[in-house]
Amino acid sequence: MIVLDPTQPSDADSASAGLPLAPRLDTLEGKSIGLWSNQKLNASQLLEFIREELAKDYNFTIVPGIYDPGRLMDEHEWGDLLDCDAVILANGDCGACSTSGIANAIEMEKKGIPAVLVSTTPFTDAVITTTRMSNMPAIEWAIVDHPIGSLDETHLRQRAQHAASQIPAVMFGEDLRAAAE
Repeated sequence: MIVLDPTQPSDADSASAGLPLAPRLDTLEGKSIGLWSNQKLNASQLLEFIREELAKDYNFTIVPGIYDPGRLMDEHEWGDLLDCDAVILANGDCGACSTSGIANAIEMEKKGIPAVLVSTTPFTDAVITTTRMSNMPAIEWAIVDHPIGSLDETHLRQRAQHAASQIPAVMFGEDLRAAAE
């Protein structure tokens, strides 16, 4: 007889459970960073502004690319991304692109590549649910104010600055959510 336990583990139990993250980096200096856009409005420009912000402190090479905002990418679609030291995906500015973005980041983590999604605040619960359903509740992502798609350059740069301030911590393995509480 098989007995199933219908209860869910507590947050404390689930935070320590799950698949391991990719090994974290000690620096972005000299690394190859994938900047992958889901081609939503302002996503590519947001990534360019994030690159500019990170380049103030680190010298790195960029591997640009795109991914489909509505689904998990197939293995053959990642191309040069698999040769990167880390990946930044943008952007989670709606429900589908937030969940596909974090799902793709999780796939990168499973392949041993630290990854971070830039997502907006209204979709935090969708991202958290996806991380738990994917058995990787410890993954972190950069959260910026909503929206991204309708912003002018000045406000988009502000979002990029905020995202860029979070990205090294994610790549280096610092717990952003615990620090914010």
